[in-house]
Amino acid sequence: MKRIPEQINPFFVEIIFVILFFTISATATLQLFVAANNRAKQSSDLSVAVIQAENIAEQVLTLTSPDELPPALKDARQSGGKYTIDYDKNWNPTKVDPRYEVGVILKKTDSAGGTLVRADIAVNRRQNGDSRKIYSLHSEKYLPRGTGGAV
Repeated sequence: MKRIPEQINPFFVEIIFVILFFTISATATLQLFVAANNRAKQSSDLSVAVIQAENIAEQVLTLTSPDELPPALKDARQSGGKYTIDYDKNWNPTKVDPRYEVGVILKKTDSAGGTLVRADIAVNRRQNGDSRKIYSLHSEKYLPRGTGGAV
């Protein structure tokens, strides 16, 4: 009796290639969606960080006295000359488990004509005990003597 060599049906080979192609396409598409979501989150964080930093910088520009504190920093935590405001994942002020923090260092430099108030503002993302800078901004205001800027 003569043996007939078994042949692979071309239809099944074609189906296997189609399934492989769709699997690879789905994997690539899923990776693109995850990357796009991460970029959108980073963009959103940057936008809010810029707004928070600019808000504090504008408040520094409205100071009328070198001893005055910007309103945003009145409830801030203070340690060693640095003011810190903590925010949760939705950018709401929080005292527990902060996701973001805004740190402000106020420096006052006296001169014969007045006082220069400088604010160094840094917005950081905190995750797994690590802190990564999102945005930083510097703001300065010179308060001359005799116009409310007396020391």
